[in-house]
Amino acid sequence: MKRFTTALVLTIICSTGFSQKPLIELDIHNKKVSYFRNLEQKLGSQTFNTGQTYIAGTDVAQPEVYLRKDKNLLDLLVYYTYFKKDSLISEINYEWDVENFEKKDNNTKSLDFERNLINQYNHIVDIISSKYGKSKIEGSLDDITNINSSNGLKRSDTWNPNDSLKIYAYTTISNFYKKEGFVTVNPTHMIRIYITNLKGDEPEKLSPAKIKILDDKFKSFITLLAIDNYSNENIEDIKKLSSDKVKHEITIDILKRIKGGIQTDKKLELYMNGLQIMRDGNYYPMLQYKYSDDTSSNPKEYFMVIFDKDNTIIGIQPRKLK
Repeated sequence: MKRFTTALVLTIICSTGFSQKPLIELDIHNKKVSYFRNLEQKLGSQTFNTGQTYIAGTDVAQPEVYLRKDKNLLDLLVYYTYFKKDSLISEINYEWDVENFEKKDNNTKSLDFERNLINQYNHIVDIISSKYGKSKIEGSLDDITNINSSNGLKRSDTWNPNDSLKIYAYTTISNFYKKEGFVTVNPTHMIRIYITNLKGDEPEKLSPAKIKILDDKFKSFITLLAIDNYSNENIEDIKKLSSDKVKHEITIDILKRIKGGIQTDKKLELYMNGLQIMRDGNYYPMLQYKYSDDTSSNPKEYFMVIFDKDNTIIGIQPRKLK
């Protein structure tokens, strides 16, 4: 989602005893996706289909995702986001997540596995810090007994070395399991690293009045989306709520795909708002929604809704936290 500066490359080889060393490039400025395709090929990576889709402008390519196998601990998914017009990379997401490959309830892991995951996270943080200095830290991984509690172990680290680069890392490690009615809290074993190419300074936050306007637009969209059989009039009403960049892409099939990722019979609750930097390097208003019956501090499912400058919807992305 971003751009610019000279291309200093820092390659990280994590020497924590894993068979496939996780290689991370921290500087992504002025690099095209072809560079990373060649890199993944040399590493023996495989292309990976996540099965996820989202509405986006025609100038933006769907992320390319690669799988790096590791037979000793945890496979890595690498997401490359880039522009169609010039193939320049705007963001890379490195994701180690058990749930990507083992989709089952109460998926607990051994204490040794969790310690190795903590060591891997700490090692990556140390190397990034050696390049860009001390991070802004939230949370802690010190008390390993918390792994079995409802809070688990959580930590995030943020680096802003300059106005064109942001690095964000976070991990959640938990063996806690609870099932009550329709709500299930599953164990979580994951690390994510985002290398983001920024453009300019972050604009001001959303005002309450702006949030109200955007919230009303999305609620109207969901009401129309929930209809069983779409008429031409319904589709036209949905297009009126959608950005000029995407409205020509809206069809009954597209609406069914979006509806398939959102349980429209359940109540949605706005729980986060802000400004999301997109792949064209600009900030866009963003609202995040969760299901009201999910009372956890980190909802298992949420929906990121992106708006353009005219307060119309440019993208809806259902996400599941692993």
